[in-house]
Amino acid sequence: MTEFLEKIKHLAIEIDNQQVDQQAKEIMSIIQTIEKKQVLAKAPGLLGFYPDKLEEIMTEVGPQRAAALKIINQLFNSTRQFLSIHYGLWSLPNLETAQAIKENLHVNSALEIMAGNAYWTRALQQVGVETVATDSLQWAKTSRTGQQPFASVVNLNASSAIAQYSAVDLILCSWAPNFNRSDLAAVKAWQKYNPKSHFLFIGEKNGATNSPAFWHQEKFRHSPALRQIKQTFTSYDFIDEQIFEIEHEI
Repeated sequence: MTEFLEKIKHLAIEIDNQQVDQQAKEIMSIIQTIEKKQVLAKAPGLLGFYPDKLEEIMTEVGPQRAAALKIINQLFNSTRQFLSIHYGLWSLPNLETAQAIKENLHVNSALEIMAGNAYWTRALQQVGVETVATDSLQWAKTSRTGQQPFASVVNLNASSAIAQYSAVDLILCSWAPNFNRSDLAAVKAWQKYNPKSHFLFIGEKNGATNSPAFWHQEKFRHSPALRQIKQTFTSYDFIDEQIFEIEHEI
């Protein structure tokens, strides 16, 4: 962790550019918040510069700092990978989005499945939603980050958890794996045990999360309530992370 942060600090000083400094400070703030086991107040801004913006900044800082700028941009773009390795976090919840979920979907109780380190559970709990985090915990056996949960995690696979906690208002799944069909099994369990609840998935469509079959087979809601929620949640890097709600069966 120290090496990643120190590189960013030193390069930002060397480059001496306001836009670079702003992003460096954003990353420091994110990590400080995580270290304190807290949740971000709002979604972070975009980290890393697209080619046209990078070119613009390169013109500002001059050719002698071009190499340093490219390196720090690579570090900015690696933030999600850094967070996953050091904290077991692939998604960054924030309290504004958690509050929007609570208010717009009228949620008082929730179940997080495939919760990992239960960071979304922590966010929902902080805005007053009674939330249970569950996970099979298979990954935690080989990952040191598995000993760093943000909330208590019950050892249950997704389908069993949905069956056991069948009275909640909301089921949430963040970054379901893309190498199996556990997401489809979870939807099937939801349809059987708790079809009146809301079911949210957080991830990248046809990309880093969920099975290809999930994106092909499932239908998603596009309600005014969901649009309000999505306004509070923007991806902070090149992964197009979004919030999706499964359509209720008619």
